[in-house]
Amino acid sequence: MTDQAKSRATILVIDDDPDIHEICRLVLEPQGYRLAVAVSGAAGRAAMAADPADLVILDVMMEEADAGFQTAQWLAAQHPAVPVLMLSSIADAADSLFDTSTLKVADLVNKPISPQDLLEKIGKLLAAR
Repeated sequence: MTDQAKSRATILVIDDDPDIHEICRLVLEPQGYRLAVAVSGAAGRAAMAADPADLVILDVMMEEADAGFQTAQWLAAQHPAVPVLMLSSIADAADSLFDTSTLKVADLVNKPISPQDLLEKIGKLLAAR
């Protein structure tokens, strides 16, 4: 992905943890990405409805245990071209805790993720759009 394309890409982080917002800001903004944040699935849906992002980083467990999955389903229906990267501390156990068979996300990975891995995943997902 070119630097010019990065500078135009907006990433929406939907997570109830302000530390995740700050980490994403520290990692992504210096690379030229624009960052928007939301603290709940409902706030994330409102943000996407008002100003759709190019990629969404989404937590699984927020205001409700499955809020991330509900939001992912909404995103798949309303914004099918927008890749969703789910980050969760329960990624390895998600299949046994929730029905993920119909989940339409680009990737589901464990927190914490290294800054380099996060940048690589974002770059690949945006390039594939």
